[in-house]
Amino acid sequence: DGYSGPMPEILHGADGIDAVASVDTADTVVTGIVGAAGLQPTISAIKLGKDIALANKETLISGGPVILPLVKEHGINMLPADSEHSAIFQCLQGVPEGG
Repeated sequence: DGYSGPMPEILHGADGIDAVASVDTADTVVTGIVGAAGLQPTISAIKLGKDIALANKETLISGGPVILPLVKEHGINMLPADSEHSAIFQCLQGVPEGG
């Protein structure tokens, strides 16, 4: 008989990526697009108050001077979503007393 529910909306290109990063039901957005292409959707998500799970380094390397002030201004959390980034994050946090 097949599927009879609503059909999904297919999005594509830069506008589609930005729309997905801005969806109102998401609290957290995983940003993992390689290169500068991931900057605009990340900025859109931050401006909407969404936490960022960072899965690429380009966001901070190429966009750090723009991204970091936005993170602070909008009071969101940006946390690593990748083992390499998580290891660096943990090192930067330091060792707890007695650890």
